[in-house]
Amino acid sequence: MELGYILRRAWRITWEHKLLWIFGILVSTGMVSTRLGLSSGQWEAAVQELPPGLQQPIVDFMNGPYAAAVAAALAVLGFIVGFGLSLLSVLGRVGLVHQVRAVEEYGVAVLKGGWLAGKQRLWQAFFARLLLALPAGLVVFIGALPAVVAWLLTVGQEQLEAQVFGVLTTGALGLICLAPATFLSLLLSLPIGVLQRLAVRACVLEKLGVRASVARAWGMLRESPGWLALVWLILAAISAGAMILVGLPLVAVWWLLFSTAWLAMFFSPLFSVILMLLLGLATWVVASAIGGLLETFSSTTWTLAYRELTGMGRTGEEVALSV
Repeated sequence: MELGYILRRAWRITWEHKLLWIFGILVSTGMVSTRLGLSSGQWEAAVQELPPGLQQPIVDFMNGPYAAAVAAALAVLGFIVGFGLSLLSVLGRVGLVHQVRAVEEYGVAVLKGGWLAGKQRLWQAFFARLLLALPAGLVVFIGALPAVVAWLLTVGQEQLEAQVFGVLTTGALGLICLAPATFLSLLLSLPIGVLQRLAVRACVLEKLGVRASVARAWGMLRESPGWLALVWLILAAISAGAMILVGLPLVAVWWLLFSTAWLAMFFSPLFSVILMLLLGLATWVVASAIGGLLETFSSTTWTLAYRELTGMGRTGEEVALSV
């Protein structure tokens, strides 16, 4: 496999066919997330820093009868939105793979073609990725189970000794079981990520079903582990370099704007909230755009590598470009 050629070709396709960026942004939009949740102690600290006129209504609501219902509704809404974004991300992945093949075989990318391919192969690609992600999730679940059981057995105890014992037991089991399980799941996520990439391409390029796509991906990983690991390392290095060069300045600007919006809370709470919402939206848009460009290049590279490894061949245009 000529990695140098594949990387050059992937960049040329990414730059010349900017229509692909739309699918890359769809993938990135499904991946970008913002931590909006805070622990109870953090909420209390945040509320205490608000102007006095805003503190009491917030405290009254949080201690009122509707707080739990609102929290549950927000949790359900968050799950629905998260699931929808996950499907959107998979649709973007399928569309990218399909349109890179269209560029290679027909020399043109068409938005409608990628959208139709995304709808046709959406669920197969989604369940293939989900099936491959289950081992890492199962490891975390097994690691967390002892700590959860210990907490459930001791929660609500009125005796101080029982409460202290429960906290110590839960914490100890978390360190002994959950921490190693989390580390193991992170290690598993590396080959799983490669398998997911390959399975989506098997699903789209070879029109295989869920189990057949997973089996195809596993067979390719066993046959060419060195080449696939090298592709992953190169793309990881490129992404890391891009995030350092572009991400660090953006983080500095974001921190300056966020600090300004937070300070405005003491002069105009409503204006501060509006600024924070706009800042959050802008952060999401910018992160999705940058991630979309990186994902377009990365996905194109994986698709070209897949075609090379499976013997799908090169077009005459590719041969001319490689000279």
